[in-house]
Amino acid sequence: MYGFVNNAIKDYVVSTFGEPLWSEVKRECALKPTFLDAEQPYNEELILSTAKAVSNHTQIPINNILRNFGEHISLTLSDKYKFLMESRGENLKDYLVNLPNFHNRIMLIYPELTPPEFRISNVAPNSLHLHYTSDRSGMKDLLIGYIDGLVKIFNETVFVETVESPNESRPQEVFKINW
Repeated sequence: MYGFVNNAIKDYVVSTFGEPLWSEVKRECALKPTFLDAEQPYNEELILSTAKAVSNHTQIPINNILRNFGEHISLTLSDKYKFLMESRGENLKDYLVNLPNFHNRIMLIYPELTPPEFRISNVAPNSLHLHYTSDRSGMKDLLIGYIDGLVKIFNETVFVETVESPNESRPQEVFKINW
C-alpha cells in the first residue's frame, strides 16, 4: 500500500481542514516529498505523528483523527485504486477473510513494507474474529476507521466489539465483527 495510505491521509486533511493545515502538518512532522510516493513504504510512526499534529491544530481527539484517517483510507482505496479492493472480495466477510493473504502478497511485492498482521478465526455465517497484531501501539483506531469505511463500501450493517486487548504476553487485538 506504500504511499497510497499517505496520499489518502493528505487528501483527508486537505479536503476536511484545508491546504494551509496540511502545509503546517508537513512542516511540523518534517514530512519529505517521498511521504506521498506510491513506491515508498508507509511509516506508521509518521501516520501517528501526522494524526497528533492534526489533533493539536483542530482540538479533535487523536483517536477520532485516526478513525477518520482509517475510514478515508478505505474509501480512497475503493475509489482510486479499485484493483486493490476488488481482489479481496465481493462483501465484507470475504474481504476480511482475504485480508491476511492480501497482506502476505503485498509483502512479497514490497519487501520493505512491514504491515500489521491479520488473522481470521471463529468464522460463522454472521460473524468472525479479526486478530490484529502490530509492532506499533496506537493504530487500533485507524483499523476501526478502516472497517467503518469498508462498512460503507459494502453497504452492510456491522457491530464491532473488542474481545481481546494486547498485553505484555499477547501483542494482538481481537475484534468480533458481527453483521
